[in-house]
Amino acid sequence: MSDINYFVLTAVDCAADYRPTFLPMVGKLAEELKEKAGAALVRYGFVATGDNPGAVVLFQAYENLDGFEKAMEVYAASDDYAKAMASGKIGIRLRNLMKVHPIPFESQGTGDMKYLVLTRIASADPLIDTISSMAGVFADAGAITFRYGTLITGSNAGNRLLGVTYPSLAAVEKAYDGLGTDSRYQALLEKVDVNMRNIVRLV
Repeated sequence: MSDINYFVLTAVDCAADYRPTFLPMVGKLAEELKEKAGAALVRYGFVATGDNPGAVVLFQAYENLDGFEKAMEVYAASDDYAKAMASGKIGIRLRNLMKVHPIPFESQGTGDMKYLVLTRIASADPLIDTISSMAGVFADAGAITFRYGTLITGSNAGNRLLGVTYPSLAAVEKAYDGLGTDSRYQALLEKVDVNMRNIVRLV
């Protein structure tokens, strides 16, 4: 797999009665992004809890921003994308870029990725050493992947974003129980502003 240096994060407001129609379209688009834009990985799902519940979200990873340029061409050529936009049932809420900070992570998790927890914090310090030191708490809880970076576009540009995938909500609970007794995490909360935490149900 190519090195992942950037993520493209897209959130789409979607009418509840259209979501069963729209999600398979997003799945087809995800395959096209991998085949035609060279996306290193693509994940999608919908917000279960947090800001904008019910919104459909799409995550694409690229080695460089040339991939995102190709992705825009894929959107323009997609019949399903055009059909969905013309339906009146969806609207793009945001599309942001995140520069990835490499964090060592050794997953202990098993099973399929079912949930993604996104946490956004405001901090002038990128906190790479601090976040790296706590990655083991998530691994011990059964997290499958662990990505961290800085948003470089949008109204929250400069904020840091942590995305962690899990096989179950029980694993999510175990991770946050572990953080609750972790002195590093308690110290971190005194230095930063946690301004968003969403749980996404992956498809």
